[in-house]
Amino acid sequence: MTTDIRLGAYQATLQDQVETLDLIFTSPPYNIGSKSPRIDGQRKKGKYDPKSYGSITGYADNLPEDEYQRQQVQFLRWAARALKDDGTLAYNHKPRRKNGVLIHPIQWLLQCPDLTLMEEIVWDRGSTHNHSNRLFWGTTERIYVFRKSEGSYRFHNTDRLEFRDDHWEIPLNSRKATEKSHACPFSEKLTVNVIKAFTEPGDLVCDPYSGSGTTAAVAQALDRNFVGSELNPKYHAASVARIQSIEKA
Repeated sequence: MTTDIRLGAYQATLQDQVETLDLIFTSPPYNIGSKSPRIDGQRKKGKYDPKSYGSITGYADNLPEDEYQRQQVQFLRWAARALKDDGTLAYNHKPRRKNGVLIHPIQWLLQCPDLTLMEEIVWDRGSTHNHSNRLFWGTTERIYVFRKSEGSYRFHNTDRLEFRDDHWEIPLNSRKATEKSHACPFSEKLTVNVIKAFTEPGDLVCDPYSGSGTTAAVAQALDRNFVGSELNPKYHAASVARIQSIEKA
């Protein structure tokens, strides 16, 4: 099996992937409002304490909302071109609150006619750092599953899956140390269920926002090929080192 994690934005590094991918499983930056890279420290000194959920590590994440949503629609269009006719996109995101308003991913997810929404899975993380006394505490995220509109949906719900309904209870404290080099990593358990649900051994899995390399590591362990990209050099180096350590083990 091959594992290829490329440094740079997906638009440039993965432009050769046209109708080649069996599964895209990814989570883009959420545009949660960070005006600068996160610096952990004391709040009274203007930094983020380690429990803060107010900034992503490594780069700014504060685009104007209309620009962010436009970029996400562009990503969906790229995904539709990159997937095989029976390929699947599993897209992790969540409802966000900005400027006192709830912004739901569905606002841009239905703007790509080349993709058809098939599933909305609730990922119950079991905890949050947003404990406002004026709002319900958001402890869940979503995985939106798409097929190509002119293609087929290859999913079969079998007992090889640990989670077979649309509510997955996977707490953040289940993450392994190898997953914690990134601010907002997938858990391996989540990734295993997605890859087993939508691919077979030998298939090609892609994560265009590869982060700490969880999708790559799980794909490798499950005998799937992998190609992905990561813009942040620090995360890219960590994910490459992670894969190399698995290969040497």
